[in-house]
Amino acid sequence: MHRKRMGYVLFLGGLLSLVAGHSTVYALGSTAGDKLTRGLANTIQGIFEVPRNISNTTETQGLLTGLTVGLGKGLGYGVLRTLVGLYEVVTFPIPVPAGYAPIIQPYAWNTGGMWL
Repeated sequence: MHRKRMGYVLFLGGLLSLVAGHSTVYALGSTAGDKLTRGLANTIQGIFEVPRNISNTTETQGLLTGLTVGLGKGLGYGVLRTLVGLYEVVTFPIPVPAGYAPIIQPYAWNTGGMWL
């Protein structure tokens, strides 16, 4: 029964991620609803930083570095993304930063650096 419930949670989280990802990624930050959506997506997607950073580090610096440094970076960025997501969910009605601007790059799967 526990596995079935976890499957539903993962399915709904993935569905939310897909829906959030189809909004205008770099135009986010214009409304409280955008901030809430971005916050929910970042909270759910924090865990995706681990495989993303392992993969990116492996591609640029080799397998051993990817499995060690990439893992460390992924864990750190994952915690950071999750905490920023929680912050955005809690503060979504407040226009901070100005104009509901994102604090970090909105979604874990975007290419490029972590920070805007």
